Amino acid sequence: MQRLRIVRTLLSIRRAATVATMSVLLFSCGKKPTETNSQAAVSGSARVDYSSRVGVAVRTSSRTCVAIKNGAVPGNSPVTLVVPVSPQRFIEAQISGPSPSPCPVTRELAPEMSNYQISLPRSSNIPELTPLIAVLGTAAFASFLLDNVSVQADLDQTHAKNTFRACGANDGVHLTVWRGIPVTGTRLWSGYYYEAGNPGTLPTCTAAELAPLAHS
Repeated sequence: MQRLRIVRTLLSIRRAATVATMSVLLFSCGKKPTETNSQAAVSGSARVDYSSRVGVAVRTSSRTCVAIKNGAVPGNSPVTLVVPVSPQRFIEAQISGPSPSPCPVTRELAPEMSNYQISLPRSSNIPELTPLIAVLGTAAFASFLLDNVSVQADLDQTHAKNTFRACGANDGVHLTVWRGIPVTGTRLWSGYYYEAGNPGTLPTCTAAELAPLAHS
């Protein structure tokens, strides 16, 4: 009798475990999966907002600074500066702290933009008054490389190629970051640097570069 009770108990435990497993599987099948920013960047199902990670920077005779839509960048944060005019190149630098005055990248800086001073390595040779694309983050820097005369990166560690471009329009220089080939790929970020007239050394902006960038 004792043995029969043990067998019945084991069978009851097994049935309960089977029911619990089936319930979990049914719940999992009915639950809609979610995506991380990186997964969304690959699938294209949702547009990722890069405005808190990418900004417009410039070097003047007295300082190097960046304007970015992010009011919480701590000091000593790594930043990669991309020179988007040909031949392109990139430099690793650091955010040294908030800037006491707006970064002179446009005549009237939008109120949602924050300004930070940048500390450059001594070996850097960034030209003055040339618009720069500034990308925050250590992981982003590790993915930067120079392919011939063009800078490429993998900003989300998704094995997707990100590229950088500057073009000229009557209102100044428009800066863009793309997934894939510039202009024909997917535009991820856009910025603006005031410089009246179309600089002769820059390609003329296309409609794809000037269109408003929508975020979902």
